Amino acid sequence: MHPAKFITSLLVMFALAWGAAPVQAETVNCTAITTLPFIITTQGIYCFIGHLNTAIATGNAIDIQANNVILDLNGFKLGGLAAGPGTLAVGIHALNRQNITIKNGTVRGFLRGIQLETSGTSQGHVVEGIRADQNTFVGIEVNGAGNIVRNNQVVATAATAANGSADGILIVGNGARVLNNDVINTTKQGSGTATGINFNGATSALAVNNRITVADRGIDYNSGATGKYRDNLTFGVSTPFTGGTDAGDNN
Repeated sequence: MHPAKFITSLLVMFALAWGAAPVQAETVNCTAITTLPFIITTQGIYCFIGHLNTAIATGNAIDIQANNVILDLNGFKLGGLAAGPGTLAVGIHALNRQNITIKNGTVRGFLRGIQLETSGTSQGHVVEGIRADQNTFVGIEVNGAGNIVRNNQVVATAATAANGSADGILIVGNGARVLNNDVINTTKQGSGTATGINFNGATSALAVNNRITVADRGIDYNSGATGKYRDNLTFGVSTPFTGGTDAGDNN
């Protein structure tokens, strides 16, 4: 082999061995979800093995009724567009659960793409690597204590109700971390309000390294919410930052 080609081959081999970012492995040791609606009643690991679509206009496509659940979409889509723009359905739902992880796929065309709600006992959730698109009220909603929402892409959350508001990411509770998300094109109807990241009464909430384009409000701490925001960028946002404490490098 020519010396130059040999050296180039060695450099490629070293780059592959040491420099390449790891690729997220597909979850295979799991309980496969193959039909909708689906109710999870036992802790464990659940996954998609293909795209799933539903035309339900009310209720939940997936309802998590257990703690300590990992739901891996494995890069597939949970679709609700068939219900139409007036849908009241939720893509992935849980109430008063602990330690739920939802990751790695698309949730599309619901009133709320993901809704993890609480009446006081929800905590420890992680939502990551989700593309939430074309939902009509909230892309990703996480309530409770100590939750993390990171590395998500929330696109085209567009209100369809008359004078309707829309939130790309909605956070309620204490100690949330909203990290490295892209929230793109959040739109309202009439007198409603479009908010990229809405901390509604959330306390000690941190927003770091998020990017928001096209909304009325970018990062909004309201209804008694407290926390800090840092290293966030906005474009096409009427009021980029409201409430909270500016910890620097926001634009």
